[in-house]
Amino acid sequence: MDFLVEILNLVQASITGDRKRGVAYAQQLAEKADQHGDGKAAERIRKMLSAKVRPVTANGMAAVQELLPVDSESRLSLADESFILPEEVEVFLEPSLEESVNEFVRYVGAADQLIAEGVGVSPSLLMYGPPGCGKTELARLIASKLKLPLLTARADSLISSYLGSTAKNLRFLFEHAAARPCVLFLDEFDAVAKLRDDQQELGELKRVVVSLLQNIDAVQGETVLLAASNHEHLLDPAIWRRFAYKVKIDLPREAVRVKMFKKFLGGTFNQRFLERCSGAAEGLSGSDIRQVCESARRAAVVEKREVSEVDVLRRMLLRRFGSDSPSIGQLIIRAKEALPDVYTHRILAAAFGMTAGNVTHILNRHRREEHP
Repeated sequence: MDFLVEILNLVQASITGDRKRGVAYAQQLAEKADQHGDGKAAERIRKMLSAKVRPVTANGMAAVQELLPVDSESRLSLADESFILPEEVEVFLEPSLEESVNEFVRYVGAADQLIAEGVGVSPSLLMYGPPGCGKTELARLIASKLKLPLLTARADSLISSYLGSTAKNLRFLFEHAAARPCVLFLDEFDAVAKLRDDQQELGELKRVVVSLLQNIDAVQGETVLLAASNHEHLLDPAIWRRFAYKVKIDLPREAVRVKMFKKFLGGTFNQRFLERCSGAAEGLSGSDIRQVCESARRAAVVEKREVSEVDVLRRMLLRRFGSDSPSIGQLIIRAKEALPDVYTHRILAAAFGMTAGNVTHILNRHRREEHP
């Protein structure tokens, strides 16, 4: 049966008297009717909404601006809401990871058929891995594919210093998400989902985990739940069991890095240029790569020149080894030790404004000091 999820939610809203939930799912029902070619049914639903609730907006959807839940003490919003268009987001994924994500989106989109067959769907996905590898962007991508608003929890306001307020904030947030079609994204998930046997944590934070588990268990099948953690080892074991899908987003491999450079640098560059940049970026995150590319493009615009391979490689070297403010000589030594095939004498000389002979002299002196 088509639109079973929306119909069931409309029935539930009617029984419980939840007007806000009913309006939200009526909107989604109209949108799906349009997508299935039943424009007359969609128009009738929208007329009812515009007559009884709110005016219709330019895109044909009834305008429903829900007030986001706030912390009772600070009055800060517990989440940020956004609606992402498909063209506004692009994520570079390894093939196996992309397949898992597409399967998740496909199953959530086919919830009507799955429920009708008695299979059901558990639309929950946990993303984990190093910082800067695209977990937040992936949440945005999933929301755009599902054509649902993205409700991103704000850890800074969700976690309260007042006893019991954090658990209360979690309940408010989950209740708000359950009241309408949306994707609820819990970023920095380990902040509220830590191991309950962590001796360093107070009893209050352990109670927060229990509250979180209860809220996740209460989530109905139509609520899409996403979570992301940079420190998966901190997550309570019970948390892992609550998510039907779990994907690790690791540092990008060579083929993906090439795609990133092609996208982020813009313009037209030969394959050898992109492969050399990809080699220099081994071990760096997608966020690192993007920042280096954008800084190289900014410099090229200001200096009225083309983006150069040498400049990109120099910036990549500084991103990789520049945290402790090394000297040029130290950077040259580290580059040759880590990536000798990428950082040739010619590249290093051009990057630091010296001759290839100077590079050779620095390396020879280092060898003599290491092996007197």
